[in-house]
Amino acid sequence: MSANPFADPHSMDSNPFEDPSVQQARESSRHEYGYGAETPTNNESYPQQQQASASNRSDEMAQRFDDLERREQELKAREAALAAKAEHIRKHGRNNWPPGPFPILFHDIEQEIPEQHKSTVLTWYRIWMFLVLVLAVNLVGGVLLLISGANNGGADLGAAIMYLPVIGVLSFFTWYQPVYKAYQTGYAVFFYIFFLFAGFHLAFCTYMFIGIPSSGSAGLINLISRFAGGHIVAGVFCILSTAGWALEGLAALWMYKNVWAHTHGQAGLTFAQAKQEVSMYGLKAYLFNKSSLPAQSAA
Repeated sequence: MSANPFADPHSMDSNPFEDPSVQQARESSRHEYGYGAETPTNNESYPQQQQASASNRSDEMAQRFDDLERREQELKAREAALAAKAEHIRKHGRNNWPPGPFPILFHDIEQEIPEQHKSTVLTWYRIWMFLVLVLAVNLVGGVLLLISGANNGGADLGAAIMYLPVIGVLSFFTWYQPVYKAYQTGYAVFFYIFFLFAGFHLAFCTYMFIGIPSSGSAGLINLISRFAGGHIVAGVFCILSTAGWALEGLAALWMYKNVWAHTHGQAGLTFAQAKQEVSMYGLKAYLFNKSSLPAQSAA
């Protein structure tokens, strides 16, 4: 049945919400403020929020546990290192070189050498370590000289065996330790001891580079004879030995010049000053009882 066309729209009996203008305003308000939208109710979203919060707390706890476990492991490692260091000091004092069960001296470039000289002393230490490597290669070359039938292979091998321990140890104490102590203390006597024995070292490198038969060197002359006789493997090791002696000698010569320039330039140390130091304290004090020497800053 159709609506009464004669009815008063503003009468008390009419429903005001049926007015088209009112319904249009209600729809506009719903769109503007989101009423009536199909969104989950608070009762539906709360369990999801609670589950996400619990998951986040679980991740945080796991992360904290991992961090605590890592710190505990670091603490145990630090305690073990301190215990090992304490045991080492109890048995050997401060001695830490050579590494192993029987250290005989304390060697620490980072701790004992002034900052401006650390690179110089470290380079000399590397030169010494390279010397030991070249001596080992030379020993293998001596073995191959004997196997390949060199006329003086036995003598070469015997001398090469002797060179590795003897030259390795003597070089450490006769020229590396003096240059170490020279830059540590600044005493002229250590510089001049270094100049003497480092000069012998340069001469030895030249001698080994030449490779005279029966000299214990797998150097140049033995290299040529091995390739001439068709002994390729022995020749290759002779090449390595010859190149090693060349590099060792050139590196030592370069650093020798640097130390000489420092001693006679920046430091201003003279041989007369070295003799005066020896006359005051005695050579024994410098070689065996360095703790009795007065403190002196390195130049």
